[in-house]
Amino acid sequence: MKKALYLPLMLVSIALIFLAGTFLSTQLLAGVRIDLTQNGLYRLSPGTLAVIDRLNEPIEWRFYHSRAEAAQYPAVRSYATRVRELLRTYEKQSGGRIRLVEIDPAPFSRAEDEALAAGLQSLPTDTGERIFFGLVARNSVDDQAVIDLFDQADEARLEYDLTRLISDVDRPERPRLAVLAGLPLDPSDGAPPNRFVSDLNAAYDLQWLGSDFDAIPDAAALLIIHPGRLSEGQLYLIDQFALRRGRVLVFVDPMAHMALRAGLDGLPPVDAHRASGLSPLLANWGIDWDSEAVAMDRTLGLPVEIMDTDGRARRRAYPLWFSIGRAQINVDDLATATLDRNINLGSPGVLDFLPDSGLDVTVLMSTSPDGAEIDADIAAGAPGPDDLLRDYEPAHHALVLGARLRGEAGTAFPDGPPAGDIVFSPADHLTRSETPLDLTVIADVDWIDDTFYLRSDPAAGDTIVADNLTLAMNLVDMAAGDPALIGLRSRSPSVRPMTRVDSLRAEAETRYVEIQDRLEAEIDEAETRLQQLLGSGQASSLADPGARAGRDEAVALRQQILTTRAHLREVEREFRHDIDGLNASLQFWTIGVPPALVILIGILGALFRRRRSAS
Repeated sequence: MKKALYLPLMLVSIALIFLAGTFLSTQLLAGVRIDLTQNGLYRLSPGTLAVIDRLNEPIEWRFYHSRAEAAQYPAVRSYATRVRELLRTYEKQSGGRIRLVEIDPAPFSRAEDEALAAGLQSLPTDTGERIFFGLVARNSVDDQAVIDLFDQADEARLEYDLTRLISDVDRPERPRLAVLAGLPLDPSDGAPPNRFVSDLNAAYDLQWLGSDFDAIPDAAALLIIHPGRLSEGQLYLIDQFALRRGRVLVFVDPMAHMALRAGLDGLPPVDAHRASGLSPLLANWGIDWDSEAVAMDRTLGLPVEIMDTDGRARRRAYPLWFSIGRAQINVDDLATATLDRNINLGSPGVLDFLPDSGLDVTVLMSTSPDGAEIDADIAAGAPGPDDLLRDYEPAHHALVLGARLRGEAGTAFPDGPPAGDIVFSPADHLTRSETPLDLTVIADVDWIDDTFYLRSDPAAGDTIVADNLTLAMNLVDMAAGDPALIGLRSRSPSVRPMTRVDSLRAEAETRYVEIQDRLEAEIDEAETRLQQLLGSGQASSLADPGARAGRDEAVALRQQILTTRAHLREVEREFRHDIDGLNASLQFWTIGVPPALVILIGILGALFRRRRSAS
C-alpha cells in the first residue's frame, strides 16, 4: 500500500468503527445504564422500586416542557435535563408499565390548553411567553395526579414527588388522617400557610377535630399537635382510638413559640397556651412528661442576632434553639435513616420513661451529652445567650427529644368510660390493645413551623435548610401512609457544592471576624474614653495646667484609634489576599494542571516512541 493512502484510510477506518460501535451500542445496550455519580443521582431508591413493582395497571406520564422558551434560561434548561433523565429511568425500570410522553406546548395550541386544564402552572418570562415545566400522570380509568411545576429548590424531594405521583394514581383514595391541633393550623379556619400542613393535605384526607370534638372519625392514624385542655371524655376517645387503631403521633411542647405568635393586633391569641401535655395518657403509655422543663444545648445552638449593651448587633449561638445532626439522630430507624440535613428545634421538652411500661422504646433524637434542662418560666422570659450560659448545668448525658413506643398497651381508664357530656357504650370499652400500639412522641411543636427549616428569599424563593419537613412527613407516612415512600424525600441534589473551598473560605472568614471584632472593640473602647475626656473638658488646651495628663491621654487615644484602624484595614487586605490566593490556587489545580499533564504525557510518549524507533 502506498504511504500516501495510509493515513486517509486509517482515519476513514476509525470513523467507520466509531459509527458502527455507536449504532450497535444504541441497538444492543439501549437499556443498560451505569450510574457513577457519588450520590446515585440516576439510581432509584428501594422504596421507588417497590412502588413500581406493585403497579396493577399501566400509567401514562405526560411531561410538559416548553423547550424553545426554556432554552433561554440555563438554570431551567439544566434542571429539565435532570428531570427528563430521571423520568426515563422510571420508564425503563417499569418494564412498560410507565409510558413517558414529552409534550412541548406551543403558545395558543391544544397542548397548552390541556396543560392549563390539568392544573399546570407556567413560569413567566421577560418576553411574556409561558414556560410549562410539569407532569401529569393518568391511569387507564383517567384518575389523575399532577406536579404543577418542577422547582429546582425542591430537587431533594424530586424522587419522592415522582413516586408519590405513582402511588396516588395507583391508589386514588387517599388515606384518612385525623388531626387534633391546639394551634391555628386548619386552613379552613383561616390559618396562615404552613408547609407541613400543605404537604399533609396533598397526601392525606385530613379530618380536623375541633376543640369540642365528641368523636374521632375512622382514620388510619391520629395526629395530635400541642393539644389544649381536653375533657375526660375527649381523653377517653384518644385512649380508645390508640387501643383500637394503634397508630398515634403526638407533638407536645413546654414552650411553644407558635402558640404565642402575635396576630394582626400585635397580641397572641386569647386562648393561647404556652405548654401542652396529654395527662394521664402519656403516663399510661410509659412517658414521664414534665411540661415545666425545657431542653437546651450550648454546643448545638443555632446562630441568632442579638443586640449587645453597646447597641451593636452580633451573631451568637443560642442554646434554647439548637440543631441536631446525625450524631443525635437514630440512623437505624426507617424514619430517620435517610436524613441528610439537621433537625432544627426551638425550646423543646424532655422525654423520660417510666419503668415497667411494657412498651419497647426507640429513641429517635436527643441532645448531645452537653444538653441541659431549664425551667420553662425562665425560658419564657427570652433570656440572652450569656444569661443561659451563666447558670448552665450540663446533664452529662443525652436528653431524649423524640421517641417511638411499640407494644401491647392497657387503657388509662380501667374503670370504664368516664361520666360527662359524651355518652359512651360500656360494651365498646377496651381494656387492652386490639392492635399493638405504635406511638411516636416529639417534645416540640415549633419544629414544624416554616421558619425553623425554610429560608425565604424574595428572589430565589424558599430553600429547605433542615430536614424537619422530611422527618415529620416520614413519621406520618409510617403511621398512616405508604411506608415505601419513606426515605425518598431527602435525596442529594445534582448541584455539587465545592465543600473543600467553602470550608477554607469559612476558616478564613472565622479568623478575620475574630480579629475584626477584637480591633473594633478596641476602637470603640478608645472612642468612648476619648468622648468622656472631651465631655469633661480634661482634654481641652484651655484646661488647668494640672490637667496635662488628660490632654496627653487624649492624644494617645487618638493615635491608638488611628493605629488600630490602620491595622483593621491591613487585616481586611490580608483577608482579601487570602481569598484571592485560594481562588488562584483553585484555578491553577483545576484549569492549569490537567492540560499541562496531558501535554507532558504526550511529550513523554513521543520521546519514548522516538527512542524506541531509534534503537
